[in-house]
Amino acid sequence: MAPRAAGDKRERLLDAARSLIHQQGFNQTTLAHIAKESGVPLGNVYYYFKTKDEIAAAVIDDYRQRTEQMLRELEDKEPDPKKRLIFLVKRMSSAKDEIASHGCPVGSLCQELNKAYTPLAASADDIFKLQINWAAAQFRHLGRKDAADLAVQLIASLQGTSLLANAMQSPEMASRQLTRLVNWINDM
Repeated sequence: MAPRAAGDKRERLLDAARSLIHQQGFNQTTLAHIAKESGVPLGNVYYYFKTKDEIAAAVIDDYRQRTEQMLRELEDKEPDPKKRLIFLVKRMSSAKDEIASHGCPVGSLCQELNKAYTPLAASADDIFKLQINWAAAQFRHLGRKDAADLAVQLIASLQGTSLLANAMQSPEMASRQLTRLVNWINDM
């Protein structure tokens, strides 16, 4: 693997922040931890991010952009809304070991930020609103008049599964629940 160019320091910092915040939480992660994990000297971190909140905002924006991109690509590749919804569930299933170890990266971050009532919390919550609105559109394409409620139920079920899988440290429990969700979607 070739050494990383100096120009990708910001990306290295974001990758490190995303990983550390997911593994140990926002409150337990410091800029010094992020600097060490990324291999970027702490003094250089301040060139890219003045505060921990700034790097958290960048992580949240990165999650939002990744989610938007994934949903757009799914729209482009799969014409069947039912299969799109199932893909969303199966995507989580592919990360069940990570989820059992650390929870959902977005869900965990939202929980932690909402306890502090910071502006970052509303920004992180927007990722769930994006997912709910997208899922509602899929259910509407399936002709469901209760699309908005079904979308909330789906995202709440995914987050509940993530929370329980993490609390119980059980990827197997996550697999069983996610299979039930796929069956629920298929039965529509």
